[in-house]
Amino acid sequence: MLSRVADALYWMSRYIERAEYLARLVDVNMQSILDLQAGEKESEYWKPLLYTFAEGDLISEARADLDTLDVGYFIALAKENPGSIRQCIALARENARSIRDQLSEGIFVELNSISLFLQSDEAERLWHRAPEELCRRVIRFSLVFQGLCDSTLPRNEGSHFIQMGKNLERADKTSRILDMLTYGDIEMPSVSHANVLRSCSALAAYRYEFRGRVSTDSVALFLLFSSRFPRSVRFCAEAINTSLHAISGHAHGHYSNEVERITGSLQGELSFSGLEAIQQTGLHDYIDRLQSRLNEIGQKLFETYILLPSAVKDVTVSQRERAEFFQYQQQQQQQ
Repeated sequence: MLSRVADALYWMSRYIERAEYLARLVDVNMQSILDLQAGEKESEYWKPLLYTFAEGDLISEARADLDTLDVGYFIALAKENPGSIRQCIALARENARSIRDQLSEGIFVELNSISLFLQSDEAERLWHRAPEELCRRVIRFSLVFQGLCDSTLPRNEGSHFIQMGKNLERADKTSRILDMLTYGDIEMPSVSHANVLRSCSALAAYRYEFRGRVSTDSVALFLLFSSRFPRSVRFCAEAINTSLHAISGHAHGHYSNEVERITGSLQGELSFSGLEAIQQTGLHDYIDRLQSRLNEIGQKLFETYILLPSAVKDVTVSQRERAEFFQYQQQQQQQ
């Protein structure tokens, strides 16, 4: 498979998964705001989300005031926000367009349809009339997209890059949502355990496994280390490891490149870890370290399968940094 094709499939899948998580977060947060008590500010409910996902930096640069900004709209449809749902879907569609021959007709039709809708005035009107409906439309599209990928694409290298994009993004977003419970190890009273679970579509599964009182420890245990819940970080790491070995043809328990080594190491750690690992450093610091390792997996995946191996071996650190920036710039320009 051409590295260009693999890269486009991977990023298409990541952007769609990112858009779905953002839609779930906005939907859950807006429902919570309906229960505001007298004297409470709406901005207090958005702060954990904005700063956990680094959206606060964008707002600071724009010198916007959280008390006057429509934060939900900023995350969903704002054109000045390069990480909005609208922009994520546009980037996914552009990646899909460049490798349309690798996708089934149904996949491209659905992706093109939601992209055109989000760019239209109809999306703006729907947001102002019923924002939850717009969020749920994005979520439904993502689920349809996943179903079409599972049922219409052959199980080849391309499908494994799609799965890796989805699972790497899913692991990152699950860990970030969990981090909303604590910001710098300070409990965030405006973030409830139920909302964190709802944002990961995990509330029903959590209740099935933990029938007692909800606590930060039990939520962290479930979202980080569950071997059965598809959105837990451990489950995603195992899925990424499976896809990597399917592409390389090497048996599990061995590795043929750096991305397999790092992913296998993370999978092993998550499989044999528990609350004691979190308690040693604190939840916030543990998640920071976890996100760094997920970023490293993404970078090594890029170096292994997208950049030429000979180029990776010979470049200096500064050259690597420029290559990474060029890749990021390309993705941002596809808007």
